[in-house]
Amino acid sequence: MTVRQPADDDEFRKAMLAIYTGRSKSIAEVIEEITGEVPSEEKVEAVRNRLYMAQEDGEQLDIAEVIKSLDEMADEWA
Repeated sequence: MTVRQPADDDEFRKAMLAIYTGRSKSIAEVIEEITGEVPSEEKVEAVRNRLYMAQEDGEQLDIAEVIKSLDEMADEWA
């Protein structure tokens, strides 16, 4: 599952409409959908920070890869 900034004003309006009509998902819900587990607040915050960095850099981000790398790092530190 990848995310990116809207390409134009039309995509931005569609995204905002989805948010306002309750069709969007929280970061925690997306993580849970990918992993099958309720994420910790720390993991949600780490993914949120990575999303902000990607947004600032204008890059597309694979959320599943971010979660995988966070899990691998946690395993190494454990």
